[in-house]
Amino acid sequence: MQLHTLISLILAILVCGLAMWRGDRAARGVGAAFLASWLGSMLVYRRDPYNADYGILAVDAATLVVFVWISMRTRRIWTVVASAFMAIIVASHVAVMIDLRVTLGTLFIGMAMWSYGVLACIAFGTWAARRGQGHARS
Repeated sequence: MQLHTLISLILAILVCGLAMWRGDRAARGVGAAFLASWLGSMLVYRRDPYNADYGILAVDAATLVVFVWISMRTRRIWTVVASAFMAIIVASHVAVMIDLRVTLGTLFIGMAMWSYGVLACIAFGTWAARRGQGHARS
């Protein structure tokens, strides 16, 4: 495992773990789904530098469905933004499969970049949930 992958995994565990521990229902659901997606992607990754990975596409598409479902049920703006970032990741997979001029390196950079956006949304959702609970007790 490369260093940047390990750093990303540690960050995902910290943010999603905090969301599942301290977040509201939406943050717990999105955090759990994203962490499961991260770990599921590690399990199905084929390490083929020349072909698109349909296993990771399936994991990411399933995660997108979960995000959209949670977003529709909770109607929080941060869940919509997280879903949008996840949709961009899925669209990046599709772009690689459709046009061979889009390299797998571009896909992996895009996945990493938009994943940080998802983590920022989860962190914000957790913070907002904690802040809302503090105001409710006042």
